[in-house]
Amino acid sequence: MHPVLKRAPDEAGAEPMLRLEAHRQELTAYAYRILGSAFEAEDAVQETLIRAWRAFDRFEGRSALRSWLYRITTNVCLDMLKGSQRRARAMDLGPASSADTLLGAALPEGA
Repeated sequence: MHPVLKRAPDEAGAEPMLRLEAHRQELTAYAYRILGSAFEAEDAVQETLIRAWRAFDRFEGRSALRSWLYRITTNVCLDMLKGSQRRARAMDLGPASSADTLLGAALPEGA
């Protein structure tokens, strides 16, 4: 956990952190669907929670907290996809090939 979120909060800071932390699991699943990497999804959610925690006093409640967190997560994920330090996945490292070379000949349609 990031030091900003891990430190002992004062009484006013505890409630926002608990409310934000309650959404970690579903935000991680959402970020994973966007990024395709569990490690990057965890990083994205951590960044989301830090941004939300820092801006929590400016959250006006015009939308649900969950919607606000999803918007932040989307922006973080899009920033990560644009970033130059994106991790290469295993499929990105090898040369292009057809499925026939890895799986053998295709089965007949009736099989």
